[in-house]
Amino acid sequence: MAVPVTVATTINLADHGINAQSFRFGATTMESDKYISVKDTAPDGTAQVVVIDMHNGNAVNKRPMKAEATLMNPSENIIALKAVTEGTPGHFVQVFNLETKAKLGVYQATENIVFWHWITSRILGLVCEKDVYHWNLEVANSVPEKIFTRAGKLAEAGTQIISYAVNKQLSWCLLTAISTQDQGKTIDGNMQLYSMEKKQQQLLEGHAGNFGDVRVNDTDAAPAGLFAFTERK
Repeated sequence: MAVPVTVATTINLADHGINAQSFRFGATTMESDKYISVKDTAPDGTAQVVVIDMHNGNAVNKRPMKAEATLMNPSENIIALKAVTEGTPGHFVQVFNLETKAKLGVYQATENIVFWHWITSRILGLVCEKDVYHWNLEVANSVPEKIFTRAGKLAEAGTQIISYAVNKQLSWCLLTAISTQDQGKTIDGNMQLYSMEKKQQQLLEGHAGNFGDVRVNDTDAAPAGLFAFTERK
């Protein structure tokens, strides 16, 4: 019987001198199969960002940077950096094109950014403590646009945002978070499904979800939009 899925090691980050303490949620990010980005500490104690290009023979590039977190673009050599400015509330975000050395955007958020995700190659999603924003970097000198406010369990303290997804048509958003009420014995999953067209939301229980497009039959002129999610009992 054929095995439907095979798993193989592509790269061992520890072999490239990256600290094991950096292998954690938020410090190591992978937005696609092209780049891995790690917020690491060099042997001399200085802060550095390590970028692995998996489409270029796992080439490793290390740069000294004091950012709190980094996020590589899923398809282009573009990096987003997040840091805290002393004496200023919220996070400071900068986006650079590493090939052209051009600065694509700068933004000082008024609240902390607890999760971020590249929605497209030019739109960066920012999940803050209260609200969710989309930043269109295709537009020069743009600022993030507020899309919706976190609600229900996803607005409560102690809830950790673990995922944010948007469909290809940019009409539906899904925010996912986890929390616990018994010191970690069980992990609750909660979702906020939001329609950008109707400005309405639905709260769901679930731990993972995403959108897709599937052609239901040969007579359909266009694929049907799908939403799938799962809850771990």
